[in-house]
Amino acid sequence: MIRFTTGAASAAMGRSPAFPRGGAAVSGSGRGQARLRPKPLLRWLATIALLLPVLAAAEELPRFVSQDGGHALLVDGTPYTVLAAQLHNSSAWPAVLPRALDQVVALHANTVEAPVYWEQFEPEPGRYDTTNVDALVEQARRRGLRVALLWFGSWKNGQMHYVPEWIKRDEARHPRMRDADGQPVDVLSPYAAANVEADARAFAALMRHLRKIDGDRRTVILVQVENEPGAIGSVRDHGPLGEAAFAQPVPAAIAAKLGKPAGSWQQLFGAQAAEAFNAYGTAAYIEQVAAAGKREYPLPLYVNTWLRYKGKRFPGLDYPSGGATANVFELWRAATPSIDFIGTDIYTSDYNEYTKVIGQYARPDNPAWVSETGFEAATAPYLFHVLGQGGIGFSVFGIDDNADTPANRAAIAAHAANFAQLAPLQRILAKAAFEGRLQALAEQPGQPLRTLHFGHWQARVSFGAPYWGDAPAILPGSDDHAGRLLVVQTGPEQFLVTGFAARVEFVREAADNRHGQLLRVEQGRYVDGRWRFERLLNGDQTDYGLNFVRDDPPVLRVTVGTY
Repeated sequence: MIRFTTGAASAAMGRSPAFPRGGAAVSGSGRGQARLRPKPLLRWLATIALLLPVLAAAEELPRFVSQDGGHALLVDGTPYTVLAAQLHNSSAWPAVLPRALDQVVALHANTVEAPVYWEQFEPEPGRYDTTNVDALVEQARRRGLRVALLWFGSWKNGQMHYVPEWIKRDEARHPRMRDADGQPVDVLSPYAAANVEADARAFAALMRHLRKIDGDRRTVILVQVENEPGAIGSVRDHGPLGEAAFAQPVPAAIAAKLGKPAGSWQQLFGAQAAEAFNAYGTAAYIEQVAAAGKREYPLPLYVNTWLRYKGKRFPGLDYPSGGATANVFELWRAATPSIDFIGTDIYTSDYNEYTKVIGQYARPDNPAWVSETGFEAATAPYLFHVLGQGGIGFSVFGIDDNADTPANRAAIAAHAANFAQLAPLQRILAKAAFEGRLQALAEQPGQPLRTLHFGHWQARVSFGAPYWGDAPAILPGSDDHAGRLLVVQTGPEQFLVTGFAARVEFVREAADNRHGQLLRVEQGRYVDGRWRFERLLNGDQTDYGLNFVRDDPPVLRVTVGTY
């Protein structure tokens, strides 16, 4: 819905109300009536027409959309690439926020991920302390940052450490899970009504407050519901409530969505019954929390996942049992209609493992979204891989107040270079990823030559090649495998290209006896979404491929043609 007021119009246009000087210019009819003179009326209507896109964007909430297998996070009405830095767990306090947020800005991120702690937000039942979230939103807004809020509620890394003290002390009303020996574990039972009701009330209060302080500013664009949910300490709840729930059949709606017949958890899931049961219990709990929040303020909501890595076989021990791991992903999606998408917390730099995980979660019903990744230089190239899979963004964890070590300096340099290079292009990249016009690569060890296909054209990418002269037949790759490159097709014969430690050649592959050629290679940059031309490249700069050096890579707009 678009509301028209002269005040809103004036603010949107940055000038006085859109009427002729001297007021609204009315003339009397002699009968106490007034009408706008024709010319001022036409001017006024023209101004309103110009304002429509501005006002529509101002009125539109951030939202997540999927279409034809593509996904986009819309912010201010257009696709947005999340280039995020996540603060350390205890950095979202007013006293330490300024320094932490300054470090986010220095990293050239456009979004900060920061937690809201249930124990701080609701120190007593029904009393909400908004001090921390108010400071976070205001200070991020002052720095031009968007915010992804992380709700540290019932779960944080498979445990209940951030629930309020009044819940921790009252196990009679707020029972914990029990392991197979009947011993309590550090996780709230997802089958206790008092537990889910308390979390849902608090989360709804948070979302209601966000609408009040930020509903017209849109600083907060995403909210993560819980943090790496699931259980560490037991594969499922063996307490009285858990045993009673496990004895019930699998809910009919869930079985139907999974294409399974009616039956018990054991009958339908066999050896994975306990983990599947806990996944459903966890997901159903979070669905109630998420739904309560969305009723107050329908921002996009997601859940992050502590992954089930290669060789990790024991849920509840190797990873939280019940989280949205790949083996229970379908069940999670069936049980959480209020969750827009599921993210991956990836703490590996192994190429095969990293790209495998992205492939598991980049699906028609879920985007590639790295909700956390390790703060090390070796993870930086995977931002390009995520974008190449149509991803909506990438977040680096723990970027603030790290020790001044060579490894941390290298991590800062690598991720800051990524964000600085891509931030001016982020809207273009987001739209292209959504429409399937973006392809990108992170260097794969042992594979220095790769090819991207764009209709009749190939983009032949090489890593580790010299930046002039003939390349050897087999390229060694870069020493640290940090090469990465992306290509956006902006027209039938036009491409936007950038990267690091890589080179690319455009080759025509159509079988029509015509040859490909470079017609124009522009170097430039984007400023406020507009291409600013700097120079043409030719000769030595194009004869041996288009080269993207490590420290100061260009952004190129390439036009190809045939002869």
